Amino acid sequence: MWSYLLKRFLLMIPTGIGVITVFFLVSEFVPGGPLDQVETMIIDQANQAGVGDLATLGAGGGSGVIAIDPRMRMQIKRQLGLNHDPLARYLRMLLWYGPDSMISSREVDDGFARKLSFQGRSLWVYRQQDTYHVYENECRSAGTSSQLRFDSETAMLVSTADEALRFEPETGRQAGGGSLALVRLPVKVRSESFWETEYLASGERRRVRETRDEVYLAEGRWAALASGRNWHGMFLFKFPVSITKNKASLELIRERLPISMRLGIASFFITYISCILLGISKAVRNGTVFDSVTSVLVLVGYGIPGFVLAVFLIQAFGPSGDSWISLIPLRGIHSPPEIYNTLGAWGKFWDNVHHMIAPVTCLTIQSFAGLTMLTKNSVLEQFHQLYAVAARARGLSRRKVLFKHVLRNSLIPLVTGFPARFVMMFFAGSLLIEKIFSLDGLGLLSFTALVERDYPLIISNLFIFTFIGLACRLLSDIGYVIVDPRISFESRKG
Repeated sequence: MWSYLLKRFLLMIPTGIGVITVFFLVSEFVPGGPLDQVETMIIDQANQAGVGDLATLGAGGGSGVIAIDPRMRMQIKRQLGLNHDPLARYLRMLLWYGPDSMISSREVDDGFARKLSFQGRSLWVYRQQDTYHVYENECRSAGTSSQLRFDSETAMLVSTADEALRFEPETGRQAGGGSLALVRLPVKVRSESFWETEYLASGERRRVRETRDEVYLAEGRWAALASGRNWHGMFLFKFPVSITKNKASLELIRERLPISMRLGIASFFITYISCILLGISKAVRNGTVFDSVTSVLVLVGYGIPGFVLAVFLIQAFGPSGDSWISLIPLRGIHSPPEIYNTLGAWGKFWDNVHHMIAPVTCLTIQSFAGLTMLTKNSVLEQFHQLYAVAARARGLSRRKVLFKHVLRNSLIPLVTGFPARFVMMFFAGSLLIEKIFSLDGLGLLSFTALVERDYPLIISNLFIFTFIGLACRLLSDIGYVIVDPRISFESRKG
């Protein structure tokens, strides 16, 4: 069994690689990729507010066509991780070692400085021909600290707190012979060649080979290898930054995962436990009034979509004045913070349960009917098998036959659908429910990413859901062994 589990864990790796490969090919060759999405957002904002710093007039000036400034385009590509060749981008999505450059020769002109954020640090980069001087964006004087700005007229770095404090960008020393100095960072410059997309004045695009200088932070070889900042890839849980949210995808998923886990796990276990109990009861009382009445109720529940039931519950039992009685809250996973934070431990627990009753009920009703009838039919089928008939012939009671022999075999069909139903509770099954009850979970997050074509967030969600599904499939296989000990995944020699 352990060797089988190890094989399944190892097989998850090529599956994840396959998912990333397919998505990478789609995002590379289908029009409207991540860069196009960001450019469209910037141009739309510029059209609404007028031409600003992020966009410039296209060729001809008076044509009124808004285009992305080349320097800004390079900054966008760097933020999205698109400032590499396709092979390097693909490997960086999987698992790859490679230091990130902080700036290139295309992003800062000779004789000018630019402020940037690199690895969580605020820096100033001054270019002097092919030499780049990098300083921390901090000026310390008389126990106080202030940031810097670049004065293009005098070509000086100036303190924002005291205009008299000026620093030479070539040396970082205080102008006029002062004793102060800026903190300088050691860098190295490499000339690299990349395949880039050139944007013509006609609006056409063509692939060109471009050579530019890339500025890297100078560090020792072993220090660079040991630094986690230089390792990339989703297998290290280093996910890209969302285009529309401007936030790390992993952080967005981490924020919304607890909500989806509460809804998904609660509805999943409630569905399976209630369906097994009701299915067994219907099988034992097959043909009775109880069986007929519960069958009608099950079929009615089967015919009511979960989102329709959600709307009905809000209208009938919501907090509005038109409802019959106010029993369920309108939105959220708990009360507003100003109320929730004043509650005790028991009060917070009940508040969460109170807010979950309606959405969990709606999620449960979607798969309740099918699983109940499947359980009943499976139990009835096993009751007519020869082993069950023989057990009854030996004098065992119907209850002992049911719980000792029939029940385990009856659960095998339920275990088969375990992975798909569990993943569905997180995404497809909870999408409309999250929307109606204003629950910001993974289902709504994934749907929003698809609608907005937020490629980094899409691949991050896809990667997470893939491994959730694979883990559930593995749990399903383990469930087979628990339910029926005769099942073994070990190879046997005849």
